[in-house]
Amino acid sequence: MSKVADLQKAQQAIAHPGSDFFIGPALLGAIGKALAVAGPAGNPGVIRERAKAYSETAKAYAKASTDLGDAADNRLPNAWTGSVAENAAQSIRALANELAVSQKSLEQAATELNAWADNLEGAQSTDAQGVTALENVQKSLAHDVFDMSKAIAAIEPANTAVGTRISAAQRADSSGTRAASMLNQLAARARTERAGQGPIDPLAALVLANEKGPGGNADGDYILTDGQLDRAKQFMSVMNGADQLAFQKLLSGAKSPEEAAYLWKALAAGHSVADVQKFAALIHPHGDDPLWLSEHLVPALGSDPLRGESTTQATGLTYKGTAVLDGFDIYGQGSVNDCVAASTVVASLKIDPVTMLQLTTGNMTDVPGSDSPEYFKQRLQQLFIGQYQQGQLADGGQKVYPENNGGIGPKGNTFLADQNLGKATGSTYEYVNLDTDDDRRAAVTRIEKALDEGKPVPFCAFDEASAAKGENGNYHQMVIVARDGDRLQVYNPWGQSVWVTEDQFIHNHLNDGGLTGTTNINRPYGAELPK
Repeated sequence: MSKVADLQKAQQAIAHPGSDFFIGPALLGAIGKALAVAGPAGNPGVIRERAKAYSETAKAYAKASTDLGDAADNRLPNAWTGSVAENAAQSIRALANELAVSQKSLEQAATELNAWADNLEGAQSTDAQGVTALENVQKSLAHDVFDMSKAIAAIEPANTAVGTRISAAQRADSSGTRAASMLNQLAARARTERAGQGPIDPLAALVLANEKGPGGNADGDYILTDGQLDRAKQFMSVMNGADQLAFQKLLSGAKSPEEAAYLWKALAAGHSVADVQKFAALIHPHGDDPLWLSEHLVPALGSDPLRGESTTQATGLTYKGTAVLDGFDIYGQGSVNDCVAASTVVASLKIDPVTMLQLTTGNMTDVPGSDSPEYFKQRLQQLFIGQYQQGQLADGGQKVYPENNGGIGPKGNTFLADQNLGKATGSTYEYVNLDTDDDRRAAVTRIEKALDEGKPVPFCAFDEASAAKGENGNYHQMVIVARDGDRLQVYNPWGQSVWVTEDQFIHNHLNDGGLTGTTNINRPYGAELPK
């Protein structure tokens, strides 16, 4: 049991020590159990020293990043011209960016460590007060243990004192959990290390890991997610010689680092080298046009940087500047109950440029107009419905849409999660019930880990009040696509994404930020989690 649970058990014994002649002995025993629970562990001073070291290192990284950026822009040797200078400047800028990202990560880590130290110190001080109060009650009662009136009078101060210790333990637990969560997220930003531990040249790995789409900010909007860096490296390491040579030829023939990064992204999404070759032939004519590549391979990044800092605003996804068609956002599911298919498909498209290209262009990249928003929506809806029908069959249904428009159950959920997300992430998904706050709290730990690895997490929710009245409950699937500390970005397949706090997710307040509008879908009840 945890310290909090042990103290709560002791508090129950203090509040209800029995009756008659043995109240005093029972109360003393309960106080002894409360005092036997250790206080919050850890040394705030040691934590602050580590934070100080991180801050000093961040300053050094900041100076090095500035110097390298200046060198790339102004101080390359005059003898370096043309592609040589361009490649050198590109590599130096990538290194400068890597240092800038490391600087910010270290600064954030220092902030988190100092906050943890403050909370731990406060929790230890509060706990000490509770221990002293309990000891005073214990000493006072020990001399008159069989005096019933004194024993009864001692219950309230003992109960208050152990309550103080519980508050301290909860503060220590929550602050420690938050610090660990944030540090894990920051550690996941070690992108170049991920790419550079395989068969790829270290300098090429540096450039690849730092490549962004148009408008990418200092530490977000990378073309390759952290997990994709791992996946591509793994695939390269197990390729046969012919495939490795073929893939290397594609990379060397790329017109730009962005084009090369999308080839890596296609490989990481689980496509064969032969399929990547076909994909490369389609995008190569536009390989030196970063805007075209971004609009057709990860179009949502143009309006909704999923890896950016969290905001309080709902974000509608768009394509080529078109947000609404036929009353629904272009990414919306329309009037079909295919939310399971729509949410998993959109999540997978974020990490699978091969399928996205098929949707945006019909793989007719040289045909004018083939990439229009109207054609894109038609292809997207066809994909939603095709996946919906597959999910219904996997769920055991004998009739599928349009004969049956009743949604998909847990088996179909897992089937589509494995088919759409598992292939692109290398994970197998499992359906987990979220019946209680404790279930959801445990799931959040796994959700955080999955998101840090670039793995989206579909989940199901319903309108608690509506269901309690015997109405339909508006059961609905959405998908968590990113996190920023203790905030989760949830994509609702009605066509928008909203940031919610983990606390809102745990305590059935999903719709506090307007995620589902006037339809108050607020309670998560199941999730597809990577094993």
